[in-house]
Amino acid sequence: MYDFDSLVEEVLKNKPELSRNSLMEQIEEKKNKVGSGYLTDQGALFLIAGELGVRLERITSTDLGLKDLYVGANDITVVARVFAIYPTNEYERKDGSGKGRYRRIGLFDSGNVVRLTLWDDRVEDIDKSGITLDSPVRVVSGYVRQGFDGKPDLSLGKRGRIEKIEDMELSSKLERMEKVVRTLGNLDEDKQIVALDVSLASEARRSDFVRADGSPGSLLQFRVSDGKEKGREERVVIWSPSIPTPSFKLGQRIRVTNLKVRKSSQGEPELHGDAGSVAPAGAGGGCGGARYVGEARRRRPRRSRRRLEGEAGLSEKRFRRNLTG
Repeated sequence: MYDFDSLVEEVLKNKPELSRNSLMEQIEEKKNKVGSGYLTDQGALFLIAGELGVRLERITSTDLGLKDLYVGANDITVVARVFAIYPTNEYERKDGSGKGRYRRIGLFDSGNVVRLTLWDDRVEDIDKSGITLDSPVRVVSGYVRQGFDGKPDLSLGKRGRIEKIEDMELSSKLERMEKVVRTLGNLDEDKQIVALDVSLASEARRSDFVRADGSPGSLLQFRVSDGKEKGREERVVIWSPSIPTPSFKLGQRIRVTNLKVRKSSQGEPELHGDAGSVAPAGAGGGCGGARYVGEARRRRPRRSRRRLEGEAGLSEKRFRRNLTG
């Protein structure tokens, strides 16, 4: 990798009106805005350089960690574990040649998370490689774009590939999901939750609505508990489910992944997930069959690949603003 100080000097050389202290302050502000757990100083610097119109030489690396991803990175290779798998969706090709396909998975490593989007023929790689929850994977020749939430989103096109890591020595160095599973007793508002093991405390209720753009939407609501008598319960909201209700029984242990803690309109904490969030607790499968709650969203207006690359990081708060009423 290039030396961080050298990159700073390159920006200052192209923007002489900018002081070093001011640039460093902007770097800290960018990290705080995006989330310090998502950006390194170098990643923030590349974002700022792009905003200033300064072109820094792109880094190609074979050993970037998830925390080191920065917008504009190309031909990178990362290793991580899978914590969420989404169904395959469709989009309209920009050249008018018809429909394309995309599929997303969530990756985590050492407390950092990122969403990976696989395009067109690459969507088959997940099932062909036997990739499930907690699988160690290697993403080869990926590229990074900025999501609507400002965070880096990883994509995989024709030249790239994703593969399941079979090397036991390498996979043992990657943090397993069991190490990051949370309980209802240690939830922090606005913090990303990779995985939460709970018991189903109520039947799931599905609600349908119309978005501001006229497209149909839906959500599932249910309550979960810590499994203890007179223990803690919380409400879970899963946005855009694909099936009427998940095939879980009351009291069954389930694992809910990719969550954020929000405040309800009554000021109570609730857990918000999305299309790749629910599977039986401890299940490595459940990602390619009926056990996960995902939506192909085939009824929604077709969107272009360029727009979808931005929507990969769409935050729940922004999504909720699109609802009518």
